[in-house]
Amino acid sequence: MKKILSYRFIFALILSFFFTGCKKEWFDVKSDSLLVVPSSLKDFQALLDNDLFNSQGVALGEIASDGHFMTDAVFQRRGSIEKNAYTWSHDVPYISVSDWLSDNGNGFGAYKVIYNSNLILGGLIKLQKDGAEYNNVKGQALFHRGRCFYELSQVWSTPYLETTANSSLGIPLRLESDINIPSTRSTLRQTYDQIISDLTLAAALLPVTSLYKTRASKPAAFALLARTYLSMQDYKRAGLYADSCLKLYNTLIDFNTRSTTSSNPFEIFNPEVIFHESMANYSGLTSRASLLIDPMLYALYDNNDLRLNIFFIKNNTTGNITFKGNYTGSILQFSGISTNELLLIRAECFARNGKVVEAVQDLNGLLKTRWKKVNGITTYVDQVATDSEDALRIILKERKKELIIRGQRWTDLRRLNGDNRFKETITRIINGKTYVLEPGSYKYTFPIPDDVIQLSGMKQNIGW
Repeated sequence: MKKILSYRFIFALILSFFFTGCKKEWFDVKSDSLLVVPSSLKDFQALLDNDLFNSQGVALGEIASDGHFMTDAVFQRRGSIEKNAYTWSHDVPYISVSDWLSDNGNGFGAYKVIYNSNLILGGLIKLQKDGAEYNNVKGQALFHRGRCFYELSQVWSTPYLETTANSSLGIPLRLESDINIPSTRSTLRQTYDQIISDLTLAAALLPVTSLYKTRASKPAAFALLARTYLSMQDYKRAGLYADSCLKLYNTLIDFNTRSTTSSNPFEIFNPEVIFHESMANYSGLTSRASLLIDPMLYALYDNNDLRLNIFFIKNNTTGNITFKGNYTGSILQFSGISTNELLLIRAECFARNGKVVEAVQDLNGLLKTRWKKVNGITTYVDQVATDSEDALRIILKERKKELIIRGQRWTDLRRLNGDNRFKETITRIINGKTYVLEPGSYKYTFPIPDDVIQLSGMKQNIGW
């Protein structure tokens, strides 16, 4: 019989992370006959292959983003956590936040993944082995820990600024599975240093090609480093890592090969996917009838742009527009890594670094695969940029159109709002009440969950 973890027991241990100290009753929990701590490479890989590692991407930032909306009736049916996120408010307590760590018995959340990653990394030290399999397992654990630290930081830490990184608060960095170590908040610089360290080590250990797209690979680690540096506005390093990823994997789908009438035009693990991950299953994101697309976003697509009918369904009676372009092959929203995102990162970085020709070349290479062909000939006309700023504007517009509901928009809003050329004010009206999210608002950083604050004594984010 395979050695497995008793997740209810492990979940109890994880909750104790957020106490300032451990209580005796945690150690009085009795294990049953199934409670066997993993100890071999086979055990560790089995744990990494658990659905938890690929199905609970942090989603609250996407709920808070623009480009989609809820009606008043739909909003009333949503849970309190979704309501808070959607209106950038703290009207009801943030308790048992599944993106962070829920206590409803399922043990979901980024800190559950971090705990399991630390459990594996600690176990590998005891094995004291090397070789391809050992390195692969270690690289996967480091990848997932770095990924979760990154996703958490995009919601619960302030946007990265080099000038304030030493004084701004980061997230709790759990680096060991020992529950006796209390959780404290790091600085923002420490948070990003740890993310970069984990992903850099992972990239050195992981294979170029993984057995399954649910497992990390070298291109995936390079891609996450590109995301991280993009969020830090370090466009030189972001571009270099995007390029490193694309040199190893650069496959695009010709959208002319996809059905415009299919309700699920993209299969799970489609050719553009480098690493598969879906966001946490909030009903406000997974119900197509509830998640309506902003007509102003829909209007940005050209009639010959196949994304218009592959990504969306427009109800001609109500005028409502829904999204169907998930790269998960289901109603779950994709937050994994794919080649189209990496091309857009590299294109943006080229533009910001004065390489206009290369920037537009990447963009046109992507968009040609999205445009309708007639008798085998594309209707796409190459875009031309007059200078770096012109190229940047075009690329950022296409980034918004291509990466819709992919978990990236919130980070884009956070990093771009410091630039007067691209900052945006978002307004929502719910039941006659107006909610406004202004550039630079403290609301771009969510409040640490109330139960975590109560248990740990951590300092809350400014404004909440």
